[in-house]
Amino acid sequence: MQAIQAVGGIVYRVSATHTIDILLIKKVRGDWSLPKCKLKTGESGPDALLREVREETGISGVVEDLVGEAAYQIRKSSGPRMKIVAYFLVRATDGKLRPDKKEGIEHVGWFALDQALERLRRQRLKALVRAAQSLLGPVTATQQQAGG
Repeated sequence: MQAIQAVGGIVYRVSATHTIDILLIKKVRGDWSLPKCKLKTGESGPDALLREVREETGISGVVEDLVGEAAYQIRKSSGPRMKIVAYFLVRATDGKLRPDKKEGIEHVGWFALDQALERLRRQRLKALVRAAQSLLGPVTATQQQAGG
């Protein structure tokens, strides 16, 4: 049986104090997590990801680097299936936080990197955020050089 293909985003912004904030979502009766979605037929990964982030959180952005993949087994009515999620950095560009209640999103929020890591329960998500942190290190250095 073919694996379910999905994309996820580590959505970030650089704060006024040149720190990185990460966007997290929390579903009803769920843990804090990162936005993700299955690909629709004919939809590219980046297009699907930007659509889902906008729908779930109200935030628009630009897809940047691939951070990594998470592969895990899920339960479906037809039995267990593998799900493979490719996670990308997404630089937030616009929008106002708004959880999508129709998608079951209860809360959305910006958190400093260390706070985001504390809120995430799944080790695979923590590992992806840490990998993103290493990619984003140059972003804060560039921001600091440009600002002063």
